[in-house]
Amino acid sequence: MLIKWGDTVLTENYTDYFRRIYDTSPMPAAIAADSGFIYCNKSFTELMGADISLLGAMHTGSSYEKHIYSSGRLFKAYITVLSDNESLVNISEASSFSDACFDVLEAAVRYAVSKVTSAADGLYEICGSEGAELLNMIDTSMLTLLSEFLIPEEIRILRKSQAGDFPTESVSGRLNSFGEELSELFAKQSVHVNLSIASGMFARIDMRGVILLLTDFAVKVLEGERSVEAVSVKLARHNAENMRLVFSCGHLMGLPSQLESESVDKPDMYSPAEELKTLLCEMFGCKTDVTYSVGYSSITVDIPIAETPDFKCLRAPVKTYGRSRFSDENVFMSRFGFDARYK
Repeated sequence: MLIKWGDTVLTENYTDYFRRIYDTSPMPAAIAADSGFIYCNKSFTELMGADISLLGAMHTGSSYEKHIYSSGRLFKAYITVLSDNESLVNISEASSFSDACFDVLEAAVRYAVSKVTSAADGLYEICGSEGAELLNMIDTSMLTLLSEFLIPEEIRILRKSQAGDFPTESVSGRLNSFGEELSELFAKQSVHVNLSIASGMFARIDMRGVILLLTDFAVKVLEGERSVEAVSVKLARHNAENMRLVFSCGHLMGLPSQLESESVDKPDMYSPAEELKTLLCEMFGCKTDVTYSVGYSSITVDIPIAETPDFKCLRAPVKTYGRSRFSDENVFMSRFGFDARYK
C-alpha cells in the first residue's frame, strides 16, 4: 500500500515506518483502525493505561481533535487520517486550570455552601416544616456539589507532598471512626454495618485519601442497580510487612435499588478515584484490588505496616458523638438524601 507523507510517497508498510519513528519516542502515539488500535508505542500505553479499548473508536475516516479523560486527567487527542482504514493518534495533556485557579474555585464553592446552608437553617426557623422539602433539595444539591471537589482536592495535596510529609497514624482508629460514621448514615436504610478491625495497626499513609477511596467505592455501588443490604469493614495483619483492608458491599438478595442519586453523570473516562488510587500506591506502597460479583462488591487495600509510635504520655480514646454535617462521608452520601436535615 502506498501512502503520502507530505510530498513523499512511502512504499514500505507504513505501520513499520511509524513504528520505527515512534517506538522510542516520548510522544504518545498510536495507529487506530476500524477494529481498534493496531499499534501503540510505550509512551501511549503508559499514559493512557492498560485498557486502551475504553478510549473508544478513534478512526472515523476524517482528521479531527477531541478531548478524552483517563485516570481523572484531561487529554487532547489529535487524529490524522493515514488511509481509508487507519488513522494516526497523538496524545498530549490538555491545558487546564492551574492549581491556583482550582484553589480559588474550591474555596468559592465551600464559602457558597456554608452561606447557603446557614441561610437554609434560618429559613427553616421562619417557615418550619412547610418549606422542608424545598430546603432539603437545596441542602442536598449544595452538599453534592461540594462532594465533587473532595477527591480532586486530595489529589492536589498528594501531588505536592512526599510520603515523609505524612505522620504515622492509627489505621485501626480511623477505620473504627469510619465504621461508626457509616452506621449512623445507614441507620434508617436497613443496611447492616459489620466491623472487624484489628487494633494497634499503624501506617505512614494519607488515611483521609484511603477513606475517600472507600467512600467513593461505596457511592458507586449504591448508584448501581442492586440494593445494598450490608457493608463490611475488615482490617487484619496480612503478612509480616502488610495489613489488609477489605471494604465490601453486599447485595445478595438482588433487589432493585430504590436510591436516586443527585450527582451528575460523568464522562466514561472521568475517574479521579483511579488517580487517587494510583497516588496512594506510588507514594505509600499500597496495593489495591477491586472485585465485582453478583453477591457482593469489594475493594482490597494492602498497606505497609509501620512501627507503633513511641507515645510519651497516656492517651485516652476520643469518641465523637453525632455526625458532622460536613464530614467527607456525609457530604458524599448526601446525594442519596439518606437523612433529611429538615423535617
